[in-house]
Amino acid sequence: MEQLIQLATDYWPIVVGAILLIIILQLIVKSLFRIISIFIVIGVVLVLVFEFSPEQVINMGRSAVQTTQDALEGTVVPLLDKELKDATITFHEDGSYEMKTKSIRITGKKGDTRATVHYGDNSWDVDVSILGQLFEEKLKKAEASAQSL
Repeated sequence: MEQLIQLATDYWPIVVGAILLIIILQLIVKSLFRIISIFIVIGVVLVLVFEFSPEQVINMGRSAVQTTQDALEGTVVPLLDKELKDATITFHEDGSYEMKTKSIRITGKKGDTRATVHYGDNSWDVDVSILGQLFEEKLKKAEASAQSL
């Protein structure tokens, strides 16, 4: 027992970090379990009470996801395309870039499909490949012109 106490006093930052990691993982797992259990209850109610087949319930979920994705591509992506036409791009020595428009700022690393979109006081990590060809072309042109200088 004395050895465990001595080990904990010698490596207390690691012990505290491990305890915090366990607590955070526990909270994440509980949240995921709650969300999944809600979807399972909704699915069971649809199958047992409303007499939908399990395949119909699965297809409803898929269509909801597809509708959300279509709405994103139909509203957000065209707005971003309009914004990106007048964007200014700055490349940094560490391989990162910053794209500024009138209302948004996008920061990321060259070659990485993930970037951070800043709008006002909010920021989101997104997959920039959904922004389309215009975003990639704009980055390539800016990089080519930066390298030629």
